Amino acid sequence: MRIPAAVIVLGGFAVGVTLMSGAQPLSASLLDGSQVQANNRAAVERIMLSCEQSYMTPDLDPIRAKVEISRSHAGEEIAPTDAYPSAEEQNAIFVWAGLRKTCTNKIAAFLQTAPAPTEMNRDIVNWGNSFFLRSMAATGELVTALGQGRITYADYAMKRGELVQRVDAEHANWNQAMLLPDVTRRLHEAEQADLRFSTFLAESSLSLGREQVQVQPESPQPPPQVAAPRLYETPLALSFPRGADRPDDIAVIIGNGDYAKQGRDIPNVRPAHADAASMRLYATQALGIRAKNIISLTDATEAQLMAVFGSEKDHRGQLYDWVKPGLSRVFIYYAGHGAPATDSGGPYLVPTDAEATRIGLSAYPLPLLYDNLARVPAESITVVLEACFSGQSQAGTLIGKASPILIASKAVVPPANITVIAAAASDQIASWEQDESHGLFTEYFLRGMSGEAARPPYGNGHGRVTLDELDRYLQGTLTYLARRYWGRDQTAQIAQGGAK
Repeated sequence: MRIPAAVIVLGGFAVGVTLMSGAQPLSASLLDGSQVQANNRAAVERIMLSCEQSYMTPDLDPIRAKVEISRSHAGEEIAPTDAYPSAEEQNAIFVWAGLRKTCTNKIAAFLQTAPAPTEMNRDIVNWGNSFFLRSMAATGELVTALGQGRITYADYAMKRGELVQRVDAEHANWNQAMLLPDVTRRLHEAEQADLRFSTFLAESSLSLGREQVQVQPESPQPPPQVAAPRLYETPLALSFPRGADRPDDIAVIIGNGDYAKQGRDIPNVRPAHADAASMRLYATQALGIRAKNIISLTDATEAQLMAVFGSEKDHRGQLYDWVKPGLSRVFIYYAGHGAPATDSGGPYLVPTDAEATRIGLSAYPLPLLYDNLARVPAESITVVLEACFSGQSQAGTLIGKASPILIASKAVVPPANITVIAAAASDQIASWEQDESHGLFTEYFLRGMSGEAARPPYGNGHGRVTLDELDRYLQGTLTYLARRYWGRDQTAQIAQGGAK
C-alpha cells in the first residue's frame, strides 16, 4: 500500500501528488509520518483554493465554455472546437496563463520547503514531486501555445489528456517502485519510470510546449495574432535540493534584457529577466546563499558593471568588498548580450547602454572580469554565462552595420580558482526556447542541477551533480534541442582554471 495522493487540478490539469519518499517499505514510523504528508497536502489544497478564486475574474469569461480552466468547471459543458482562439480569447488565455504561472510558482516554492517525516530522504521526496512540477510546466507551455494561436482548442484538450494519462501512469509506477524491498531494483524501476516520462515530454509535441504543433486552420485566414510580451519575467517552476546555509557566500546575478530603452541599435534579450529570476531561486535554494548576499542587477549599465566588478585602474568593486577572505564562495550569473573581440580588446559583456558601433569603448571586457575576479580573495568562484560572443544572437545581429555572419572570438582561459560554465562555444549562438521565455542553456543548466543530471543515463543516481554529469546532460539536452529547434550547433563550455 502507499499513502494516498491528493488529486489536484491546476488550470484544468489533474495530477496526483504524493509527498513521500518511498525510499523503503512502509514501516510504522513512516505511517506516523502520514500526518506530516496530510498537512502538506492540505497546504497545497489551500494554495489551490486561492488560485480558484483568482480564476473567477471576468477576464476569463471569453474562454470558460471552450477550455477547462479549473476545478470550478466540474460538471459544466466544455466544448473544445477545432478552431483557433479569437483575438479576445487569446487575451483571456494570456491572463489565464499569468494567473496559472503564479499558482505554479507558489506550489513549487511550498514543495521545496515542505516538511518531510524524519525517515524520508529529501532528494527522493523532490524526485517524486518533480513529476508534478514537470507536468505543471508542460501544461503551462501548452496554454501558452494555445494563447499564441499555434494550436486549436481541440489540440489543447487532446494533448492535455495525453499528458494527464502519462504522468498518472508513470508517477504510479514510480510510487510502486519505491515500495520494493530490494534497493537496486527499487532504484532501477523508479529511474525507468522517470526516464519514460522524460522521454514522453521530450519526444512528443508536449515537450513542455516547445515544439510548435503544425495545425492548419480550416479557414484560409491565419489565426489572429496577439503580441507576446516584450520581455519575459517569470522564473522556471523548478524544485532544487535544499543546500546548506552558507552565510558568507556571495552571488551576483545580472539580467540584461531591455536594451531598447536606451535607444541604441541593440536588440532585446527577451528571456534574460526570467532567466535571472530563475537563477536567483537556484542561488538561494540550492546554493544556500542568503538573499541579502545577492547583488542583483537588472539591465545593468557599464558603470554598474564596473561598480560591482571593478575597473582596469581599481579591481576593488562591490563584490570585492562583500567577500570574506578565504571563506566566501562566489557565484556569478550573467544573461544578456556578449560581443566578440575587437582590435581594442574583448570579448565583452554588453551593458544596456553600450553602442553597437563602438563596443570596444562601451562594453565590459571579459578578460578584465576574469583578471579582477582573480584578485578577489574568495574560496572559489563560479561564473555562469548565458551569452554568446560570436557577434550574432537569437534576436539578430549585435554589431551594428555588420553582415549577419559568425565571428570567431578567441576563447578566454579563466584564472586559477575560477570555474566558467558558458552557454556556447565562441563561434556559436546561445539559443532560446521556441516561445522565447528562457534561454535553452539556462533552462537545462537549472534542470540538470535540480537533479536530472545526476540520474542515468547522465549520472550515477547518487544525487549530487558533478561537472562531468552536467556536461553529459547538457550535451544530451541543450545541444540536441538547439539542433532540433534551430538547426544550429550549440555546445556548453565548462572550463576550470585550477586550484590555488
